[in-house]
Amino acid sequence: MTQHYNDSQIAAAAAAFAAGDVRYDTSVTAVLPPAPDTEPMVPLGVRVPPALAQRVRAAAEQSGVPYSQLVREWIELGLTDMAGDLTVSVAVLRRAIAHAAQTGHAA
Repeated sequence: MTQHYNDSQIAAAAAAFAAGDVRYDTSVTAVLPPAPDTEPMVPLGVRVPPALAQRVRAAAEQSGVPYSQLVREWIELGLTDMAGDLTVSVAVLRRAIAHAAQTGHAA
């Protein structure tokens, strides 16, 4: 159950904490949120012309995935190709093949 506090309760708690008047109940076991299923993402800013951004969004819509996921997959494919590495996820490879078949272009 989530408990909500009003502004005066939060201010009083902050003041008590700052004054060292907080007591901790070490007999209670904390319930932690589950660990994430995937690794955290880091934002990567890329500036592209509006027409290219529109093409990327259209390709993502056509592929049925969020555009950020499609861009991540394209980056992964490009880096894999540059490194001469043959290891890439099957999902990324399938989506690249499907996109190439739909558009007549290589991903």
